[in-house]
Amino acid sequence: MEKVITDYKIDSKETLYEGFVTLEKLNIKHGDKEFNREVLNTTNSIAVIVYDTQKKKYIFVQQYRAGADGLMVEIVGGAIDAGEKPEEAAKREVMEETGYKVDYINHVKEFYLTPGRANEVTSLFYCEVSERVTEDLGDGDEIISIVEVEKLGLGGKIFIEDPSNPKMEAGVESQMKPPYQLIDAKSLIAVMWLENSNTLRDMADVITQAKIRSL
Repeated sequence: MEKVITDYKIDSKETLYEGFVTLEKLNIKHGDKEFNREVLNTTNSIAVIVYDTQKKKYIFVQQYRAGADGLMVEIVGGAIDAGEKPEEAAKREVMEETGYKVDYINHVKEFYLTPGRANEVTSLFYCEVSERVTEDLGDGDEIISIVEVEKLGLGGKIFIEDPSNPKMEAGVESQMKPPYQLIDAKSLIAVMWLENSNTLRDMADVITQAKIRSL
């Protein structure tokens, strides 16, 4: 194994743009090299796997994403507001994007989505819901619709209740029949996390035991 050069530092920062996100230019010294990198400085975020225990379905959402220039099918996600804890943000976003009140929530893990160009850290949660308390979805200029997923498949595939609905083709890899392939990174990570429990039944058992231990 080659020797890892661990001595690095950010020598200077310059703000290039400030708006919805902040773009910064960093001058970095790493070993005997010096270089510049542009980094998006943004707020951290949450992502939530939502499971309706009454319908026995996963609740995904569909909304416009400017970066993809189109509608995306994905799990619940959003920014953590100033002074807000990740779990608080997760519960708020579930309510805002699906209209469901959270019955149970569990933190799964944290990860960077694009560490080469952004400093955003995403906290992944699993939650269970059973009661939808509002149909007024979205915050501000968001237009969001719910996608009920019958079951999850290997490799980030999802089985949707009404595959004949042409809107369901948006935000998934182009296929004319189910299962559909997710192309949103946080959703892929979430589904693959569930796969690691071998079966969804095994995952349910793990969650049940976690609930018992927390009593």
